[in-house]
Amino acid sequence: MRLGKGLVAAVLAGSAGVTAAQAPAAATPATSPTPATSIAATPATPATSPTPAAAAADRPVNERTGTVTLITGDKVVVTAAGHRVEPGPGRQASYASQRRDGHLYVYPSDARPLVAQGVLDERLFDVTQLLEWEYGDAQRGDIPLITQSAQGDVPALRSARQTRRMSALGMAAVQVPKANAAETWKSLASGARTLSAGRTKLWLDGRRPFTLDRSVKQIGATEAWKQGFTGKGVTVAVLDSGYDPDHPDLKDVVTQSRNFSEEPDIRDNLGHGTHVASIVAGAGEKYRGVAPDAKIALGKVGGVRGPADSAILAGMEWAALEVKAKVVNLSIGAPDTPELDPLEQAVATLSERTGVLFVIAAGNDGLPGTVNSPGSADAALTVGAVDRDDRMAPFSSAGPRSGDHAIKPDLTAPGVEITAAAAAGTADGPYVAHSGTSMAAPHVAGAAAILAQRHPDWSGQRLKAALIGSAAPQEGATPYQEGAGRVDLVRTLAQQVTAATPNVWAAFPWDGTGERVVTKDITYANAGDTPVTLDLGEDSEVLELGAQSLVVPAKGEASVKLTIRGEGRAPGDYPGVVTARSGDTVIRTLAGAYVEPESYNLTVKTVDPEGNPPDVRVSGEAYDKTGDRRLLAFDGQGKATVRLPKGEWNLYVDLWGGYAAFGHRSVTIDSADRELTFDVREAKKVEFTVDEPTAERDRLIAFTLANGAWNTAWISFGQSRGYYVFPVRQPGLRYMSTTVWHKKDAKPSPYRYDLVDYEVGGIPDDPTYRARTRELVKVSAAYRAPGGAAKARTSVGPQFPGAPWTDVWISSSPETDLPATMTHYRTPGFAWTTQIETGTHTVAGHSEVLGRRPVAEVWNDAVTGPAFGTPAGDRDGDRLRFTADGLLTAGRAGLNGGDSTTTGKLALTRGAEALAEADLAGCVPMEPEKCLLKARLPAEAATYTLTASAQRPSALSTKVEAAWTFRSERTDKARPLPLTAVRYLPEGLDDHNRAKPGSTTVIPVSLQRNPGAPAARATSITVETSFDDGASWRPVRLVRSGSGWTARVANPAAPGFVSLRAKVTDAAGDQVTQTITRAYAIG
Repeated sequence: MRLGKGLVAAVLAGSAGVTAAQAPAAATPATSPTPATSIAATPATPATSPTPAAAAADRPVNERTGTVTLITGDKVVVTAAGHRVEPGPGRQASYASQRRDGHLYVYPSDARPLVAQGVLDERLFDVTQLLEWEYGDAQRGDIPLITQSAQGDVPALRSARQTRRMSALGMAAVQVPKANAAETWKSLASGARTLSAGRTKLWLDGRRPFTLDRSVKQIGATEAWKQGFTGKGVTVAVLDSGYDPDHPDLKDVVTQSRNFSEEPDIRDNLGHGTHVASIVAGAGEKYRGVAPDAKIALGKVGGVRGPADSAILAGMEWAALEVKAKVVNLSIGAPDTPELDPLEQAVATLSERTGVLFVIAAGNDGLPGTVNSPGSADAALTVGAVDRDDRMAPFSSAGPRSGDHAIKPDLTAPGVEITAAAAAGTADGPYVAHSGTSMAAPHVAGAAAILAQRHPDWSGQRLKAALIGSAAPQEGATPYQEGAGRVDLVRTLAQQVTAATPNVWAAFPWDGTGERVVTKDITYANAGDTPVTLDLGEDSEVLELGAQSLVVPAKGEASVKLTIRGEGRAPGDYPGVVTARSGDTVIRTLAGAYVEPESYNLTVKTVDPEGNPPDVRVSGEAYDKTGDRRLLAFDGQGKATVRLPKGEWNLYVDLWGGYAAFGHRSVTIDSADRELTFDVREAKKVEFTVDEPTAERDRLIAFTLANGAWNTAWISFGQSRGYYVFPVRQPGLRYMSTTVWHKKDAKPSPYRYDLVDYEVGGIPDDPTYRARTRELVKVSAAYRAPGGAAKARTSVGPQFPGAPWTDVWISSSPETDLPATMTHYRTPGFAWTTQIETGTHTVAGHSEVLGRRPVAEVWNDAVTGPAFGTPAGDRDGDRLRFTADGLLTAGRAGLNGGDSTTTGKLALTRGAEALAEADLAGCVPMEPEKCLLKARLPAEAATYTLTASAQRPSALSTKVEAAWTFRSERTDKARPLPLTAVRYLPEGLDDHNRAKPGSTTVIPVSLQRNPGAPAARATSITVETSFDDGASWRPVRLVRSGSGWTARVANPAAPGFVSLRAKVTDAAGDQVTQTITRAYAIG
């Protein structure tokens, strides 16, 4: 039994044209502050002291950016400052977004119920994972899926191309063109609880990462060879990254191969498969595999990008049905969930149908509860890792298994610094040492091959039982870490007695009676010619044997009763081992129980405005103060039942159709089942009004709730019958509602109202907000064009007290021709964040709390160039790190900006010696790994030069270069590098960032220090201009002005561009030379 578990996530809901975003950190002041001559893509300082927004609670700093088309046809656009949703063609839906474990999920309202019903793979809406797997729209034009049918005959999917059929599993791999995704979804998801045309499940065709000297002797293989057992006559299938056909250790070992991957041939470009295969059966003189006379069938299921699920499934079918392998090694895995995924199903189906044994790596996550799938499958022989001294490897994934808390892994094998064959081009020589459960699993696969030679008539499950039963336990390791212990091939071959069932487990749900008892048989089989008397014992308080000894007849079987008692036990896990001994014979059987905490059923009912079961989409979840969350799976009558442990819980429910209703309740689960009803007739309609007669409300509306660590924002649109909330008084619950108004029939509108209604202590009885223009803050915004005609999309959103990461873009305008101006009227007292996307360039202004005084903003103003919003680089001991994500910062320093089309490089040198280099392709602030240079430096003091060069296909700042020269030596802790950036804010440019031909442009010049670096006074500064893109330069006179300088540039009479080059030397002797090609235009 696999018990389900709830979601562990906060919810952030979105809608058409909506982005949830984190505001960028406030700028670090420059050494020489920039004069406030313009507001460069950031709000002006209000009358009240600005309060920078809190950092996003669960947003990773290196979140990938890009656009992803979901299976529903909707697009999710993730930018440097947040995300928004764009509905697919003809789509009418609302959207909920969640952040969980550092991943962003976006659920359309007509998909979320199917996820709750367990028929739709949640990974289809994991935007972060889709981008990391390169499933974004920039990388591929289709959505890869796996479909399953209960009848086994998988029906065709509209507009989809079938790429692979796994008939024995009732599955097929298909690809849906993203352009047709909305049409495909319409035909696929006609109901709220089931898929159409007999399909039982739809999965994303995801990817799973690939998870010999002394180690062979360590498990007893060399002793087995002496007895003549070398795996001869046994075929082991290795499903991995391919192999090197020219490696001498594998030349005559791999007798069959097939390529299921996206790469063109069987060759191993990663090195993983070659290494794994040689551990199983490598024929080298120095490094021999565990079963050197076994033969290998090599199925290449993936390469450098990792294997797709459908490729693994096809390889499993090939290995079991066509090759008829006795053993299959899978050093592959991904995080497990309580539900059965397609690979777990395939392990079960093929094991039962063919008798094959799947030996699978446990995973390299190291923590409790992290055993990977498909090693989590019941039929899998799941392998953890130990070192050369039989100590648990710290990276080895441990149990309990997700869902039912059963014992996994089953056993361990050597997996630390294992030397084996290296594929050509992946290492410096023919052999290489690797660590991981990927290396442990093939040790066990080789051991299974040797045992299969010894007992050719044994099934895979009997081989598994014998290997588990004879494993050697290690002192200090628990069954959840090591299973039965480290594989011991000498004992396995010697023992004649095996336990038919190597793992006996019980999961006891709370039923109120306390009768938590189950009795199971442990059956022992004796392959020997004489009877064996076993002395029996158990080591867990929940285990009770029916006898202390058992006689197993020659060539026969005998069973003993094992009673597992959960009665009177505190909730939790009780893993243990039953041991049977007879002289040198020791058989270990994994056994134990999971006792569920006191739990009861909560039934949630919903009623529509007419008093009937709702005919709209209904979704929701329950959550507690620990972060435990459970999805509510509503039936066709608008009712859902969820099992909850005793304690305080909160319920969130929303209904979406011709109307939208949103509710929150707290409930105490104590001593009985409970029932709760959300009756829309008791809900209150949300109303916003403004005193501007020409204004009309945008179709977008958002509601945000925050309660402790839990936040949710829910946004919908186009509800003809209105928006409703369920009033409730609840201490600590924060309620916010937001909406946007613009001028009727004006495109673009000359003004916009961004309104927020906020209340602490629950959802109000009267959710009405009446806005008066004179009580709002007026923000006059100018959006410049970057040197020429351009289009931009602007998003605005408030930040809410107590809910820092729910920065909802309450309105994302359609693309607007630049330049443009707009007057915003905003509710005062809130921090507002603005983001503007101009082509591939995105800039977001940091958020400040607005008072009532008018504010002016200028966006996209020149000059875009280097700036330090956060520390850009440091030295920690002998390690140097530098991140170039501030090279393309528009206007005032401290903004969050970047361009996805950036190319260029970073380089670090010491004199003529090149120390490190990094590529800047696609460098944007929210993907710092694309902007990062790392180097290890000698301890002594030396002079270094760090150069950065970035290019982009833009009208202005087409190329930005900087070269910093500085002294550095070993540090006692991380210390910021002594770097300086030169900032410019030209005055008098027009709204295309152009100066008039023949005019003089006044340019305030300031210096900004890398935050945290010691201050250093500038001893010299020069600025030069070029009117021919850097072919020639001429100096510009600088005049001291406050803490900065002023330059006056005489612009040519002909249209063109002005480039700027500056050189600064400070009192410490550090220097910077900075060049910006086409800093502003003349025209």
